[in-house]
Amino acid sequence: MKKMIGLGFFLSILLILFIFFQQDKSDSGYKDKIYVEDYKGDDDSTKIQAAIDKARANKIKTVKLADRKYTITSPIKVRQGVKLLFGYGTQFIVVGNFRVLELEKNASIEGAYIVIKDKAFNSEVIYLDGKYKYYNTWNKTYVKDVNIINWTQSKQGTGISLYSGGRDHEISFVNFENVNVSGMETGLKLKATKPSSGYTWINANRFMNISLEGCLNMIYIESHSTIPNEVSGNQFTNLQIQPTSNTKSILNVSGGYNKFDGMSWDLQRITHQNAVVELTEQSIGTNIDIPSLPMNRISDRGQANKVNQ
Repeated sequence: MKKMIGLGFFLSILLILFIFFQQDKSDSGYKDKIYVEDYKGDDDSTKIQAAIDKARANKIKTVKLADRKYTITSPIKVRQGVKLLFGYGTQFIVVGNFRVLELEKNASIEGAYIVIKDKAFNSEVIYLDGKYKYYNTWNKTYVKDVNIINWTQSKQGTGISLYSGGRDHEISFVNFENVNVSGMETGLKLKATKPSSGYTWINANRFMNISLEGCLNMIYIESHSTIPNEVSGNQFTNLQIQPTSNTKSILNVSGGYNKFDGMSWDLQRITHQNAVVELTEQSIGTNIDIPSLPMNRISDRGQANKVNQ
């Protein structure tokens, strides 16, 4: 009997402490996430940006979207330290021509389903700019579980674009995982332009489980073979590439030691007979392991590139 009383007393103390702790968090304004539906704005884009800005200002890490369709009519910037979390039923319906989502350093996107519904669209859907200096392995920038679809059949715009072009600008050690891109002019684009001084990089990023379907250009990489403007050491693993009759290019690669492995299907659907893989004179040490690509559809003007058959 005494043991039962002692156990009951102990459980009561635990319950009181739990209630106190929960009340303390509430009283202090503690939040682990912000919900977009709690914010007002003239349109969905304004509401989402207001929630992101509030999260950044109050050091709240997650902004949660509802399971509904949002009409996106202006750009959204995901601020440093904020994750934009889509629900399983969340959709962005993009109307207009503008950069849809730009990520600052340590910003993340997860679960996005983005639909282009305007034939005028000719911009980037997800964009990273090296001016934010994404570097070091401990940073948390990532893009995960994303679908980008152009419903208009216009074949315009870029699914995911990484750009670096200023002194000490850098995009490195960023992970892109489980990404599907369909119907764009370019599926994935990495571009480093020569800065006026110093060096700029897009290096050591991982693109894992990427599916590209019906894009005119699947993967496009533009840079010098090394510094001052370098795109090097990026890994594209478990690629699934599905061309259509409109497809012009599977890979167009500059830079050093970039690696590609996966599958490309139904090359007979591509109507032209030109090379579908271009390794430019600025490519070096490229490694391609896509066994379905015949050598007669590959142009190699670079150095020490390797195509595994």
